Amino acid sequence: MTRSTQPGLRFRTRKLSPKQPLSVIREDQIDSDEYKELVDNQYKVETGVEKSEENEYHLQEALAAAVGRGAEVEAKKIVPAPPSEETKDINYDELYAFKFSKSSSYIRFSQTVEECTGCQYDMTTDDDVFLKAYNQKKPPTGQCSEDDFEKIMEAFETTADRQTPFAAVDNTVAGFEMMEFALKQEVDKKAQAFAKDIYDYWKTRRQCSSNRPLQPTLKFELHQDSDDGDPYVCFRRRDVRQTRKTRARDIQVTDKLRKLRKELEDGRQLVLMSLQREHAKRDLLAIDRSIFEQRGKVKEIRQRLGIKVDDEVLINQKPQKRKPVEVPQLQRTPGTQIRIPSSRTDGRTIEADLTLLSDVLAQKENLLQMEIDSKIQQHQRWNQNHIDMTREPLSDARTPPPDSSFRLATTQYLMTPPASVSEESCENALEPREMRGFSPPPEEEPHGQPSYRRRIGRLGRLWIDRRGLPSPPADPTDSRSDRWKYDQDDDDDTPMYDVDPYDTNALKFRATIPYTDRNRRPPPEIAGANGPVANGTTTNPVNRPPISLPSQKPT
Repeated sequence: MTRSTQPGLRFRTRKLSPKQPLSVIREDQIDSDEYKELVDNQYKVETGVEKSEENEYHLQEALAAAVGRGAEVEAKKIVPAPPSEETKDINYDELYAFKFSKSSSYIRFSQTVEECTGCQYDMTTDDDVFLKAYNQKKPPTGQCSEDDFEKIMEAFETTADRQTPFAAVDNTVAGFEMMEFALKQEVDKKAQAFAKDIYDYWKTRRQCSSNRPLQPTLKFELHQDSDDGDPYVCFRRRDVRQTRKTRARDIQVTDKLRKLRKELEDGRQLVLMSLQREHAKRDLLAIDRSIFEQRGKVKEIRQRLGIKVDDEVLINQKPQKRKPVEVPQLQRTPGTQIRIPSSRTDGRTIEADLTLLSDVLAQKENLLQMEIDSKIQQHQRWNQNHIDMTREPLSDARTPPPDSSFRLATTQYLMTPPASVSEESCENALEPREMRGFSPPPEEEPHGQPSYRRRIGRLGRLWIDRRGLPSPPADPTDSRSDRWKYDQDDDDDTPMYDVDPYDTNALKFRATIPYTDRNRRPPPEIAGANGPVANGTTTNPVNRPPISLPSQKPT
């Protein structure tokens, strides 16, 4: 048994357990002082005062009288205190007269505490000195009052506490841009003109006070190590509570709650899905009604216009159900075994009937080639006795090249004046002795002999196509003759090269360019080159359908 040696020590009585052994103490083994202490402790009651004041004389007498240990102190059951005396010269009824006034309504409104308190910032001596020095620089009509100064300072303080709550830790100063929104709500427009100058003063004071609030506020715990012994810290961090171990009963309760939540969620989903179904039915009925009304309008229009058409389109046709394909089931007699013969009567093996992959691919290749040949023959029959007069006719790949349809023109040299073209070209040729000191001239591009072709066009017109003719000489008075005046020696300029449009290489290059706009009128250069020569006829730019004419052989 645990014994207490300190007088007046209180302890909580523990519950007795059959597993805990108890010691047996006889009467002669108990000390008198210890017994007196135990007897005195059973009369201890809660006094309601601090422990240091429990030994007060009048309090102890009152407690003893309450317990009933002595009859001589029954009269002293209370702690003596000075009684309240009522003054005789004061009439409280006259001072506090009760006058009833009927209210205009049964509902009363009152302002909040924040609206009644007013400005919370109080000017200090430093603020007064700054404000007086600041107003001396301003005219009498533009000076800042003390009330406006306090409102501006309060707006700065509240905004800084809200935007940067840990400014004292990381030394962060709120900028003036953060203050503008609070100034517009809390300060008048007239006083907002002084906000920029007062902000610099407020910022200086905050930096001098280690970025702490200028007004005295409650002190909270910032650093647990340094603020542990500070008596002015109001609220401290709570100790981490040890996690209680879960028991089997808690697990069962949690499972039941989880199951109940799942059932509620399932019921909620069913209700939502039912709601969606009803909405879909409502929309379907509205669509069916609109279809019915539109069909009625269509029927009236048909009757008015006299259109006789089958009315099956005005009736909803139900699709016919497809009959499932019945697969015949082979019935086999029980007990029978199917044996595959290993050989045939003709002596051939079973593998000989298998189709090889190479045979299948060859058969597909033959079918594809036959189809291509048939398409070629069909195309040839379709183009038979047909002359295509389009710009880009569809020619057969097997036709001979176009050079075979042209006839070469032979040059005839005249022996008597006037001189031929070939002689005129050699008139200005330099003698070999004059070319000794110069580099050889560049080789000229060989030009082929001109070719001509005659063909019959639409309405029996005769056309002559020319090819390989030299280009006409350039006009010296062309606008490009003075291009050297505006030439600049700049590397960024794109070099320009003069190309003869009637050159054979240029014609070959343009022939390879695909022509997309088939309905476009040909340019005058091409029209002049391929224009009619005989009978003074001109080209007809209008595209007409081709006329089937008997084929003409080129001459």
